[in-house]
Amino acid sequence: MNTLIIFGVDTVAGSNLAQSFSSSHQVIGICERNAPEISNCEILSGGAVTKQIGKLLDDLKPERFIDASSAGDSAWNPQATIGSEEQCQTSAELANACAERKIPFTLISSDAVLTGPWMFHEETSEEHSTSIIGQRLLKLEQLVQSVSSESLIVRTHLFGWNHSSESMGWIEEMLEGMLRGKVNAQWSQPGYATPIIVSEFATILSRAFEENLTGLYHIAGAERVNRIQFARRLAQQFEISWYGSGANTTHYTEAERLSFGCGESSLQTLAIRRELCVAMPTLAESTLALCKQSQAVLFPVSQEQPISRAA
Repeated sequence: MNTLIIFGVDTVAGSNLAQSFSSSHQVIGICERNAPEISNCEILSGGAVTKQIGKLLDDLKPERFIDASSAGDSAWNPQATIGSEEQCQTSAELANACAERKIPFTLISSDAVLTGPWMFHEETSEEHSTSIIGQRLLKLEQLVQSVSSESLIVRTHLFGWNHSSESMGWIEEMLEGMLRGKVNAQWSQPGYATPIIVSEFATILSRAFEENLTGLYHIAGAERVNRIQFARRLAQQFEISWYGSGANTTHYTEAERLSFGCGESSLQTLAIRRELCVAMPTLAESTLALCKQSQAVLFPVSQEQPISRAA
């Protein structure tokens, strides 16, 4: 069984990718803290592991390396740490280490490196976000492409269950709030995207690996929604009687709309669909997959309406 290393396995993207690939690969997950427990995956954690990544690559000789550390969660999650200077520096070092050893490197990037006024941005779009995080991730994409022509950079907007025991995830908090009848002002922030659940993303990414795709691609959901529409679709899928307030169209300033994750960041996926002859999942398909992944009780809101957690 081929070895696959996933760096940033403490993120939503990393942990769910590890779970998705565990049946077809020997998965080694790496993170610096908050290591999750994932069946059939070996997890290595601690800063020392990252500092000795060269030796680890020499010892394990992985078939491929996936970096989910810098953009491992939805840009809509206000608690997510995305595109920090430290994360991007580490990702750059990992890309160089893999290039030196000719190990195919895959960078998970964010749709929010792009922003309006256009809908469904192409991979060649130059409507780049002017936010600090957006510019930092864009420079990381360019660096990864420059150090190795064998690298694969994927812009996306991922969501899924949180596997960390240290804190509750964004989706979990959202569902709990709905059960309590809460309306969070953050759900009415501006911005559109094309979210996709990590498990569906992993299926398409696996096909990309089989075809040895390199370069920059978009892999995202087939539907463009804003935050409040996304929340309503989640409530509908989980049969929660919740509608929330309407999207705020006048309160936010132009500067706020240009901030990371608050613009028009929906992605066109024509390139990946042409290469692999695959369709991107609808939001209904992604939320249904999220619901089916639920098994154990996630958080005890009430005895009458428990929400379930992914295995």
